[in-house]
Amino acid sequence: MARNYYVIFEDDEWKVKLERGAVVSAGHRTQKGAKRKAEKLARKNNRGITVNAKAGYTRYSKEADEF
Repeated sequence: MARNYYVIFEDDEWKVKLERGAVVSAGHRTQKGAKRKAEKLARKNNRGITVNAKAGYTRYSKEADEF
């Protein structure tokens, strides 16, 4: 099973992180910007995404076949 990309809020900025891995994109001012980047990476690499709220809980997930 492929690892998902996670949209997280950390250190006062939104980031895209690979599940159990490194941050792949940082410095996003908004969740929407980070989500767009995660979706672009997910389509390119056939992975899903999980979007977390600023408080840390999971808002929603999309599987790779939903893109």
